Amino acid sequence: MNVFSQTFDAVQKSWKILMADKELIVFPILSGMLCLIVSISFYFPISAAGGDVTQLYDTNKAGFFILAFLFYFFNYFLITFFNCAVIACAEIRMAGGDPTISDGFKASWAVVTFIAAWAMIEATVGVALKMLQGRGGRRNIITGSIGTLWTMASFFVAPRLVIDRVDPFTALKSAWKDVKGNWGHQLVGGVSFGLLGFLAVIPAIVLLFVTGFTNLYVAAFVVIWALTVALLISTLKSIFQASLYLSMRD
Repeated sequence: MNVFSQTFDAVQKSWKILMADKELIVFPILSGMLCLIVSISFYFPISAAGGDVTQLYDTNKAGFFILAFLFYFFNYFLITFFNCAVIACAEIRMAGGDPTISDGFKASWAVVTFIAAWAMIEATVGVALKMLQGRGGRRNIITGSIGTLWTMASFFVAPRLVIDRVDPFTALKSAWKDVKGNWGHQLVGGVSFGLLGFLAVIPAIVLLFVTGFTNLYVAAFVVIWALTVALLISTLKSIFQASLYLSMRD
Protein backbone atom coordinates (compact mmCIF):
# COMPACT_ATOMS: atom_id res chain seq x y z
CA MET A 1 0.00 0.00 0.00
CA ASN A 2 2.93 2.31 0.68
CA VAL A 3 4.17 1.73 -2.88
CA PHE A 4 0.74 2.57 -4.28
CA SER A 5 0.39 5.73 -2.20
CA GLN A 6 3.89 6.99 -3.02
CA THR A 7 3.44 6.28 -6.72
CA PHE A 8 0.02 7.90 -6.98
CA ASP A 9 1.36 10.89 -5.07
CA ALA A 10 4.17 11.21 -7.63
CA VAL A 11 1.65 10.86 -10.49
CA GLN A 12 -0.54 13.61 -9.00
CA LYS A 13 2.48 15.87 -8.52
CA SER A 14 3.44 15.25 -12.15
CA TRP A 15 0.01 16.36 -13.35
CA LYS A 16 0.07 19.50 -11.18
CA ILE A 17 3.52 20.43 -12.48
CA LEU A 18 2.44 19.94 -16.09
CA MET A 19 -0.64 22.10 -15.52
CA ALA A 20 1.58 24.80 -14.01
CA ASP A 21 4.17 24.52 -16.80
CA LYS A 22 2.28 23.47 -19.93
CA GLU A 23 5.16 24.68 -22.08
CA LEU A 24 7.12 21.57 -21.04
CA ILE A 25 5.29 19.66 -23.76
CA VAL A 26 7.58 21.49 -26.21
CA PHE A 27 10.43 19.16 -25.27
CA PRO A 28 8.77 15.86 -26.30
CA ILE A 29 7.47 17.58 -29.45
CA LEU A 30 11.01 18.55 -30.44
CA SER A 31 12.29 15.11 -29.44
CA GLY A 32 9.68 13.38 -31.60
CA MET A 33 10.28 15.63 -34.61
CA LEU A 34 14.06 15.23 -34.49
CA CYS A 35 13.84 11.45 -33.97
CA LEU A 36 11.56 11.30 -37.01
CA ILE A 37 14.17 13.22 -39.04
CA VAL A 38 16.85 10.78 -37.87
CA SER A 39 14.68 7.81 -38.87
CA ILE A 40 14.03 9.27 -42.30
CA SER A 41 17.73 10.04 -42.80
CA PHE A 42 18.53 6.36 -42.18
CA TYR A 43 15.63 4.94 -44.16
CA PHE A 44 15.92 6.85 -47.42
CA PRO A 45 19.59 6.06 -48.23
CA ILE A 46 18.86 2.33 -47.82
CA SER A 47 15.67 2.62 -49.84
CA ALA A 48 17.40 4.66 -52.57
CA ALA A 49 20.01 1.93 -52.88
CA GLY A 50 17.22 -0.48 -53.76
CA GLY A 51 17.32 -2.49 -50.55
CA ASP A 52 15.71 -2.69 -47.14
CA VAL A 53 16.79 -3.34 -43.54
CA THR A 54 16.01 -7.07 -43.73
CA GLN A 55 18.07 -7.45 -46.89
CA LEU A 56 20.96 -5.54 -45.32
CA TYR A 57 20.84 -7.86 -42.29
CA ASP A 58 20.92 -10.96 -44.50
CA THR A 59 23.72 -9.76 -46.78
CA ASN A 60 25.90 -7.63 -44.51
CA LYS A 61 25.42 -8.24 -40.79
CA ALA A 62 28.42 -6.09 -39.80
CA GLY A 63 27.06 -3.15 -41.78
CA PHE A 64 23.61 -3.73 -40.33
CA PHE A 65 24.83 -3.62 -36.72
CA ILE A 66 27.01 -0.54 -37.35
CA LEU A 67 23.98 1.20 -38.84
CA ALA A 68 21.82 -0.01 -35.95
CA PHE A 69 24.32 1.37 -33.42
CA LEU A 70 24.34 4.80 -35.07
CA PHE A 71 20.53 4.78 -35.32
CA TYR A 72 20.17 3.89 -31.65
CA PHE A 73 22.82 6.40 -30.60
CA PHE A 74 21.27 9.44 -32.29
CA ASN A 75 17.75 8.56 -31.14
CA TYR A 76 18.77 7.80 -27.56
CA PHE A 77 20.79 11.01 -27.44
CA LEU A 78 17.82 13.11 -28.53
CA ILE A 79 15.34 11.32 -26.27
CA THR A 80 17.62 11.62 -23.22
CA PHE A 81 18.54 15.24 -23.95
CA PHE A 82 14.94 16.42 -24.00
CA ASN A 83 13.95 14.07 -21.18
CA CYS A 84 16.64 15.66 -19.01
CA ALA A 85 15.29 19.10 -19.93
CA VAL A 86 11.83 18.18 -18.63
CA ILE A 87 13.31 16.62 -15.48
CA ALA A 88 15.39 19.74 -14.79
CA CYS A 89 12.34 22.00 -15.15
CA ALA A 90 10.29 19.69 -12.92
CA GLU A 91 12.99 19.88 -10.25
CA ILE A 92 12.94 23.68 -10.37
CA ARG A 93 9.14 23.71 -10.00
CA MET A 94 9.23 21.25 -7.07
CA ALA A 95 11.85 23.44 -5.39
CA GLY A 96 9.45 26.40 -5.58
CA GLY A 97 10.87 28.05 -8.71
CA ASP A 98 9.29 28.99 -12.02
CA PRO A 99 11.13 27.11 -14.80
CA THR A 100 11.37 28.23 -18.40
CA ILE A 101 12.14 26.41 -21.65
CA SER A 102 15.55 28.04 -21.53
CA ASP A 103 16.23 26.51 -18.11
CA GLY A 104 15.58 23.06 -19.53
CA PHE A 105 17.93 23.54 -22.47
CA LYS A 106 20.66 24.96 -20.24
CA ALA A 107 20.41 22.06 -17.81
CA SER A 108 20.64 19.44 -20.56
CA TRP A 109 23.47 21.24 -22.33
CA ALA A 110 25.42 21.40 -19.06
CA VAL A 111 25.54 17.58 -19.02
CA VAL A 112 25.60 16.99 -22.79
CA THR A 113 28.80 14.90 -22.57
CA PHE A 114 27.17 12.65 -19.97
CA ILE A 115 24.09 12.38 -22.19
CA ALA A 116 26.26 11.40 -25.17
CA ALA A 117 28.07 8.78 -23.07
CA TRP A 118 24.73 7.39 -21.88
CA ALA A 119 23.46 7.27 -25.47
CA MET A 120 26.51 5.20 -26.41
CA ILE A 121 25.80 2.79 -23.54
CA GLU A 122 22.13 2.54 -24.54
CA ALA A 123 23.08 2.00 -28.19
CA THR A 124 25.53 -0.74 -27.24
CA VAL A 125 22.89 -2.50 -25.15
CA GLY A 126 20.35 -2.08 -27.95
CA VAL A 127 22.65 -3.65 -30.53
CA ALA A 128 23.61 -6.47 -28.13
CA LEU A 129 19.95 -7.30 -27.55
CA LYS A 130 19.34 -7.17 -31.29
CA MET A 131 22.20 -9.63 -31.85
CA LEU A 132 20.79 -11.98 -29.20
CA GLN A 133 17.30 -11.75 -30.61
CA GLY A 134 16.14 -14.67 -32.69
CA ARG A 135 13.25 -15.00 -35.08
CA GLY A 136 10.81 -16.12 -32.41
CA GLY A 137 10.48 -18.55 -29.52
CA ARG A 138 12.46 -18.76 -26.30
CA ARG A 139 15.32 -16.46 -27.35
CA ASN A 140 12.92 -13.57 -27.90
CA ILE A 141 11.32 -14.15 -24.50
CA ILE A 142 14.75 -14.11 -22.83
CA THR A 143 15.83 -11.04 -24.80
CA GLY A 144 12.60 -9.26 -23.95
CA SER A 145 13.06 -10.06 -20.26
CA ILE A 146 16.62 -8.72 -20.31
CA GLY A 147 15.42 -5.59 -22.08
CA THR A 148 12.69 -5.04 -19.48
CA LEU A 149 15.17 -5.53 -16.63
CA TRP A 150 17.58 -3.05 -18.28
CA THR A 151 14.80 -0.47 -18.64
CA MET A 152 13.93 -0.81 -14.96
CA ALA A 153 17.57 -0.69 -13.87
CA SER A 154 18.24 2.47 -15.88
CA PHE A 155 15.02 4.25 -14.87
CA PHE A 156 16.76 6.81 -12.65
CA VAL A 157 19.82 7.37 -14.85
CA ALA A 158 18.43 10.50 -16.55
CA PRO A 159 17.45 12.17 -13.24
CA ARG A 160 20.88 11.41 -11.82
CA LEU A 161 22.61 12.84 -14.91
CA VAL A 162 20.84 16.18 -14.82
CA ILE A 163 19.99 16.59 -11.11
CA ASP A 164 23.12 15.16 -9.49
CA ARG A 165 25.43 15.96 -12.44
CA VAL A 166 27.10 12.53 -12.36
CA ASP A 167 28.39 10.46 -15.28
CA PRO A 168 26.27 7.51 -16.50
CA PHE A 169 28.62 4.89 -15.03
CA THR A 170 28.23 6.43 -11.57
CA ALA A 171 24.50 6.72 -12.17
CA LEU A 172 24.31 3.01 -12.96
CA LYS A 173 26.04 1.96 -9.73
CA SER A 174 22.69 1.94 -7.96
CA ALA A 175 20.94 0.09 -10.80
CA TRP A 176 20.37 -3.16 -8.93
CA LYS A 177 19.23 -1.26 -5.83
CA ASP A 178 16.79 0.68 -8.05
CA VAL A 179 15.32 -2.54 -9.44
CA LYS A 180 14.88 -4.11 -5.99
CA GLY A 181 13.57 -1.01 -4.29
CA ASN A 182 11.51 0.68 -7.00
CA TRP A 183 10.19 -1.95 -9.40
CA GLY A 184 6.77 -1.62 -7.74
CA HIS A 185 6.71 2.15 -8.23
CA GLN A 186 7.74 1.76 -11.87
CA LEU A 187 5.09 -0.89 -12.47
CA VAL A 188 2.28 1.05 -10.82
CA GLY A 189 3.38 4.26 -12.55
CA GLY A 190 3.56 2.57 -15.95
CA VAL A 191 0.10 1.02 -15.54
CA SER A 192 -1.31 4.35 -14.31
CA PHE A 193 -0.01 6.31 -17.29
CA GLY A 194 -1.02 3.56 -19.70
CA LEU A 195 -4.55 3.54 -18.31
CA LEU A 196 -4.70 7.34 -18.33
CA GLY A 197 -3.66 7.42 -21.98
CA PHE A 198 -6.16 4.70 -22.91
CA LEU A 199 -9.06 6.49 -21.20
CA ALA A 200 -8.06 9.78 -22.85
CA VAL A 201 -8.26 8.36 -26.40
CA ILE A 202 -11.54 6.45 -25.90
CA PRO A 203 -13.77 9.46 -26.83
CA ALA A 204 -11.80 9.95 -30.07
CA ILE A 205 -12.08 6.24 -30.93
CA VAL A 206 -15.83 6.27 -30.24
CA LEU A 207 -16.21 9.33 -32.47
CA LEU A 208 -14.33 7.53 -35.23
CA PHE A 209 -16.64 4.50 -34.99
CA VAL A 210 -19.77 6.68 -34.94
CA THR A 211 -18.76 8.47 -38.14
CA GLY A 212 -17.96 5.18 -39.84
CA PHE A 213 -14.29 5.96 -40.63
CA THR A 214 -15.39 7.99 -43.67
CA ASN A 215 -15.06 11.58 -42.48
CA LEU A 216 -11.54 12.82 -43.21
CA TYR A 217 -11.90 15.77 -40.82
CA VAL A 218 -12.87 13.45 -37.97
CA ALA A 219 -10.00 11.11 -38.86
CA ALA A 220 -7.55 14.04 -38.81
CA PHE A 221 -8.96 15.18 -35.46
CA VAL A 222 -8.55 11.68 -34.00
CA VAL A 223 -4.91 11.50 -35.15
CA ILE A 224 -4.15 14.94 -33.70
CA TRP A 225 -5.93 14.02 -30.47
CA ALA A 226 -4.00 10.74 -30.15
CA LEU A 227 -0.68 12.52 -30.79
CA THR A 228 -1.55 15.18 -28.20
CA VAL A 229 -2.37 12.51 -25.61
CA ALA A 230 0.88 10.68 -26.41
CA LEU A 231 2.87 13.89 -25.94
CA LEU A 232 1.14 14.67 -22.65
CA ILE A 233 1.78 11.16 -21.33
CA SER A 234 5.43 11.36 -22.45
CA THR A 235 5.86 14.66 -20.59
CA LEU A 236 4.12 13.30 -17.50
CA LYS A 237 6.42 10.26 -17.46
CA SER A 238 9.50 12.48 -17.46
CA ILE A 239 8.10 14.62 -14.65
CA PHE A 240 7.18 11.42 -12.81
CA GLN A 241 10.80 10.27 -13.04
CA ALA A 242 11.96 13.48 -11.40
CA SER A 243 9.23 13.44 -8.74
CA LEU A 244 9.78 9.80 -7.81
CA TYR A 245 13.57 10.14 -7.81
CA LEU A 246 13.52 13.20 -5.56
CA SER A 247 11.09 11.55 -3.16
CA MET A 248 13.21 8.38 -3.05
CA ARG A 249 16.39 10.39 -2.54
CA ASP A 250 14.89 12.36 0.33
